[in-house]
Amino acid sequence: MLKLKEELLFFVWQYKLLQPVELFTQSGQAIKIIHPGELNKDSGPDFFNAKIKIGKLTLAGNIEIHVNASDWFKHNHQNDSMYSNIILHIVYNNDLKKENSNTGNFETLEIKKLIDPSLLKKYNSLMSSKSKLPCASNIKNINSLKLQSWLQRMLIERLEQKTLYIEHLFELSGNDFSQTFYLTLARSFGFKVNSEPFENLARHLPLQILLKHAGNLFQLEALLFGCAGLLEKAYKEKYLQQLQNEYEFLKNKYKLKVMNPGVWKFMRLRPANFPSVRLWQFALLIHNSPEIFTTPYHYNSITKLRKAIRHQPQDYWKNHYYPGDKEQKDISGIGENSIENLLINTIAPYLFFYGKRTAKEQFTEYALEAFDDLQFEENVKTRLFTGSGLKFKNAGESQALINLHDKYCKTKRCINCGIASQLLINS
Repeated sequence: MLKLKEELLFFVWQYKLLQPVELFTQSGQAIKIIHPGELNKDSGPDFFNAKIKIGKLTLAGNIEIHVNASDWFKHNHQNDSMYSNIILHIVYNNDLKKENSNTGNFETLEIKKLIDPSLLKKYNSLMSSKSKLPCASNIKNINSLKLQSWLQRMLIERLEQKTLYIEHLFELSGNDFSQTFYLTLARSFGFKVNSEPFENLARHLPLQILLKHAGNLFQLEALLFGCAGLLEKAYKEKYLQQLQNEYEFLKNKYKLKVMNPGVWKFMRLRPANFPSVRLWQFALLIHNSPEIFTTPYHYNSITKLRKAIRHQPQDYWKNHYYPGDKEQKDISGIGENSIENLLINTIAPYLFFYGKRTAKEQFTEYALEAFDDLQFEENVKTRLFTGSGLKFKNAGESQALINLHDKYCKTKRCINCGIASQLLINS
């Protein structure tokens, strides 16, 4: 049997899972639970504001829980003022001899024989499982309403996690919403491999400069490729030479700095994912939909967002993946998977952030609704759940499952998981 953890005892007490028998303290006093209290996740007693009745006396206060009664002394609680208002000490095993059992001015309740053996068996099964999804064999039995409720919570939790970096960018930009969205979207156009260089480019090249030239695609390309350091070679093509000349003028006008071109990663990428391809796609987005940067919250539907992002290459970029390469055929615009990626990982989280920051709930609702219209993501993590017999239909659910895997399944936080905990409660 695995070593018993206090978290299981917290769970049993919180959800009132002791077997329905009459309870007695170690001194033989009858005890009745009126309210188990509120679980404390910080330092101090394990449960606050509990209410119990011992004999004829009703008590209100805090409760401490240990695997062994002797843990009270091991943790030095007897000398800690935070534990001065304890009304009950709950232990799985009372390992103190009678003459040493006075842990304080309160009663002790031993619960070793009060926990359903089937619950312990299921808990041990989860904790000892070698599977990447510990509850894989039982998860399909979970109530569908309970599952959906937990997945909604997981989606919001993941969105809140994603918005932490957006909050960071918001502070760096002097609380400028447009600049924050620009930095966030630029970073996402790097698609992980080149996210850092893209964000650095956005820092080198302020949004206000790009918006001044939004009506001129050629100047946008000159600014983006020039600042990125991708116009530093001697080129034979007239178009590239013209871009170089234009950038030289704009660089002096705005006192711009050129990035080290070595920061851009091309190795092991398909040509369609080259950073140079993402740069002309970004230029097209600014040219065709500049208002997405100034008022991104007006793009409150997936249809509008897709239309803003989806564009075909123009001029030189119809036949070239990067400056100076040989001519190619049939270079297409940004792919559907990339569009979905941007919507899922950037635009929806930004709308969620904007709604939270401005206390305008309609924008957090836009973000959540957007996930309903985006496709379910098939990947290693989500397949753990679909392979267990569950069916899902949209990106909101796949994002929720990714969060569930990363924050709960991977670390075996089954007790804190709304799905696994339901399986234990229904043991």
